[in-house]
Amino acid sequence: MIDWSGIVIAGIGLLTSIGSYFAGKRKRQNDFLSDLQSSIDMLAEKNKVQMDEIVKLRTQNVELLASVASLRSQNEQLKKEIEELNAKLENVKTITRLK
Repeated sequence: MIDWSGIVIAGIGLLTSIGSYFAGKRKRQNDFLSDLQSSIDMLAEKNKVQMDEIVKLRTQNVELLASVASLRSQNEQLKKEIEELNAKLENVKTITRLK
C-alpha cells in the first residue's frame, strides 16, 4: 500500500524548501538593490559637493582673471610713465651737462 502521509510530508517539505529558496532569493535581491541605492545616494551627495566646489572655483577664477586684466592695464600705464620719466631724466642730464 502507498504511504500517502510520507508522500504528503515529503511534498510539503519540498514545497517549503522551494518557497524558502524564492523568498530568500527575493530578500537577497532586495538587499542588493538597497545597497546599490545607498551607493547611488552617497555618490550623488559627493557629486553635489564637488559641483558646488567647481562653481566656487569658477567664480574665483573669473575674479582672478579680472584682477589679472586690471594689473596688466596698470602695468602698461606704469611702463609708459617710467618711459616718460626716464626721457625727462635724460633731458635733465643733458641740460646739466651743457651748463
